[in-house]
Formats: sequence, structure tokens, C-alpha cells
Amino acid sequence: MQNISAADWLDILDDIKDQKVVLLIGPEIMQVNGQPLNRHLRDTLYERNRDDIAYYYERDGFFLFSSPEGKVRVARQVKRFYRDITPDESILQRIVQIPFHVVVSLNPDTFVSEAFYRHGVKHRFHYFQHRHRDNENDEIEKPSKALPLIYNLFGSKDQDDSLVLDYDDVYKMLQSALGTSSLPNKLLRAFREASTYIFLGFQFDKWYSQLLLKFLSEEGRIEKRISINNPVVDLDTNGFVVHQFKIEFMGDQYDFFGELYQRCAEKQLLRPVAAESACPEAVEIRQQVAMGEIDNALDLLRQAAKGLDWENEVIQTQGRYSKLEEDKDSSDSRDYRTGLAQILDTILELSKKVNQ
Repeated sequence: MQNISAADWLDILDDIKDQKVVLLIGPEIMQVNGQPLNRHLRDTLYERNRDDIAYYYERDGFFLFSSPEGKVRVARQVKRFYRDITPDESILQRIVQIPFHVVVSLNPDTFVSEAFYRHGVKHRFHYFQHRHRDNENDEIEKPSKALPLIYNLFGSKDQDDSLVLDYDDVYKMLQSALGTSSLPNKLLRAFREASTYIFLGFQFDKWYSQLLLKFLSEEGRIEKRISINNPVVDLDTNGFVVHQFKIEFMGDQYDFFGELYQRCAEKQLLRPVAAESACPEAVEIRQQVAMGEIDNALDLLRQAAKGLDWENEVIQTQGRYSKLEEDKDSSDSRDYRTGLAQILDTILELSKKVNQ
């Protein structure tokens, strides 16, 4: 692993304290059966849907579908695929505890957001919608260490038509993201104000990775770009990326993250999380929130609060959630997401009172 100088470490830690570091997560962050998770997803979809996929461009990981209906059928399987995946909790916990204020992922999973919920950390999760664009330029809350933003650039597994599965999706995504109606303004501002970008799990010989680098170079005044994976194998491409975008390749992602975590701990910068020794009931409540089972989480809270002075808070929260769901179809989707985020914040706070 290439060494980082003492001066550079001080700069990185200062940038984290000053909310000037953006973490970007690429498709290579996790492995399944020796394959990057994203590659495993694409290979699995192709094997299961040969009739609906006319061609599989393995190098870039995109499909050519036989029909629009076939594309819909394939997209609906993505959410089910992720249900069967157990993510690497060690790297997720470090992402939660190192106090990044902005985490941008090129993956459609929600593992990072779920990890924040499991550890009892309030945050905001948004994703880019390249088709029916009702949320890509929302006035999201300003990201901060106290309320970090998790943003999926390539959509969410929970909304089929937000996924980027073929070149048509890529074109629409780039056209939207780079156009006048683009990414959320507060996210763009975070890009502009960042001094350090950390790329975790990227392959820079992919053209869309280089396009992302170009976009970020124009948006921000970045002083450091650190890639936590192996250099590009092709020497010409590697040289181009290093010189054009000033990338520093740091080698193995866990070595870097381990040292970054340790240095943050030494400087008392780590984000506070729910204690691992918390009672099983509190852990289960947060797990239900992470799984999106809000009714279950509230029922467990109600049981834990029975006869205690905070029982009414739980009852009121249940009422707010019931009303929010009742009005969901008739309300603005942005209002629904804001209301849901506030309710989840309340549940996380109430879970800290369990068995106190």
C-alpha cells in the first residue's frame, strides 16, 4: 500500500472535521463468491432471464433487453436479489462511525442506510431518479456530521424504474444529472466545498467512472482524490487517470479504512453509535427500522414503553405514522419522505430509552 504522509493525514482529518470530505462508493466495495457484488448481480440476472435479455455487455455491466416488458420483469428481481445478500458489516460499521457528512454510492442497494439505522444514527437517504424525476432535485436538508446524507446516484433497489440497467438508462441518467434539472442543490454544494474525495471500490478503466471524475473535477475544488483499491491494470489507462485526475491509489481498502478509523479514534472524531451491549429489544427495534418494517418497530416500542412515562410519545408516533400512510397516495411524495424521515428519527431516539 502506498504510504500517506503525516501531513496528508492531518489534512484528511481536518477535512473530515470541517465537513470537506466526500466518500464515494463504487461497485467493487463488496465481494460475493469471489466476484464484485455488482458483477454477481448482473451475472445472476442474465442467467435467470436469458429470454428477456438479448445481450449482456459484460465489460460495462449493462444489458440489451428483448422488450420493455422484459426489462420490467428483470428490474423487479433486483430487490429480491439483495434480500439474499449479507453485506460486509465491518466495512459498513466503519463508514457509519467515520463522520463523513456525505456518502455517494453508485450501487442501488440500501446497505449503508440500513447500517446507519442499525447503529442508531440519524441520517437522510435519497436516490437519483432518472425517469419520472420527482425527487432528484428535492430541497434536501443540508448534509452535516450530525445528519449525514446517503445518496444513491444509480437509483434504488426499492424503485424499479430508478435502476440503471442498460445504456438507455445510462444516457437518461447522465442527461438528467448533468442537465439543468440535475442533482439536489445541497449535494452539488457539498461537491463544490469538498477538498478531499475518497473513492472506495471503483474501477477507473470504466468509462463512466472517468466521466464521474470529470464531472466532480468541474464541480469542486478538490485537493486530494484517494482511491482505495488497486491501480488500473492497463498502464496507459492508469497513467491517464493518475495524471488527468490526480488520483492517488492506496491499495487495499481495508488497510486504509482501518488506519483512517484508528486515527479518527485517536482524535476522538468517531461518530457516536448505539452501544453493542444495548438490550436485545432496542437492537431488534433498530433492526426492524433498517428492514423497513416500521409497524413492527413501533409495536415493539409500544410493548417496551408500557406503563412508563414515555408511553404517550410512542402512541403519538404511531398516530403520526398511521396518518402519514393513510395520506400517502394523496400527498406530495416529497412531503411523505420528509414526514417518514422525521418519524424514523423519533423511533431511533425512543429506542435509546428501552430498558434504561
